[in-house]
Amino acid sequence: MCCIPHKGYFLRMNLYLNEMYPLLYRLTTAALYALSFYYLLQCIYNLRSPVFSVFQGVAILGIFMLLLILRLMDEIKDKAIDQELFSDRPLPSGRVEETDIIFSLIVMIISFLLINFLMIRLFWLVILVLGYTLLMFRYFFVASILRKNLILNLITHNPIVPLMLVYIYGLFVVEHDLIFINSNWFMVLMLILMFWSMSLAWEIARKIRSPEEENAYVTYSQIFGPPSTVAIAAGVQTMTLLLSFYFYFRLSLTPVFLITVIIGYGLLIRAYIRFIIYPNPYTSKLKPWSEFYLLTVCLAACLDLVAVTLGRS
Repeated sequence: MCCIPHKGYFLRMNLYLNEMYPLLYRLTTAALYALSFYYLLQCIYNLRSPVFSVFQGVAILGIFMLLLILRLMDEIKDKAIDQELFSDRPLPSGRVEETDIIFSLIVMIISFLLINFLMIRLFWLVILVLGYTLLMFRYFFVASILRKNLILNLITHNPIVPLMLVYIYGLFVVEHDLIFINSNWFMVLMLILMFWSMSLAWEIARKIRSPEEENAYVTYSQIFGPPSTVAIAAGVQTMTLLLSFYFYFRLSLTPVFLITVIIGYGLLIRAYIRFIIYPNPYTSKLKPWSEFYLLTVCLAACLDLVAVTLGRS
């Protein structure tokens, strides 16, 4: 079959993952993301689970697999663009074969379905989030339109983030035997908005370039200009900050949560200001700073859990 990889598959995929999806780092970020969201859900419902449960483990693996599925899909979707503009990447350079990517994608999809057997009561959420990723893979069957419009591409693709968060919430509902339709939707949606805003800003920040770096690859800084694009990303991340304040007071979180979030926000804004004042290829690397802020907010929630746990012991 065309999707069965040739000899050397594991060596090629090890090379690919090291370069495009470092497993340890991505598993760690998935854990911070899933566990922090899960913990804040527990605070909303005033429920206490074990420090680590099977459902939380599934949430971590689920997010890790979904992000890897999206990464593998992008390799196939963007093959022509990568060949032209990023020829040094593993697939266009020939260091990994397309059959390797397709086979790995199939394995990940099957594995994602299998690990979610605990979610059988709300398995439709699993199908929903996986189905949306497949629609993204097909560019929602309007590839000729979406490939040419970065904004429409963002509008259609970025909703995968809240869908993944609703998927985690589904695991939480099943673990605590709650009724999904009778949820505390205002608080849950505010929490989803807080996490979504961080991911949306990351998506914008990773496509900001200094004027001298711009080329045929379409970026948000090409469309709006660097200062305006930075202002958009910063505005979305300020929403994250304000929602952090809201949950800090509403859920009576410990000061360590708010202090950590504020420090992360301050360092992020410093990076933005530096780029605006000195726009160059060095200061334009804003994707890591945006990811740093996302992980800082997630870490803040995890540190709050640690502080609460130690306070009870």
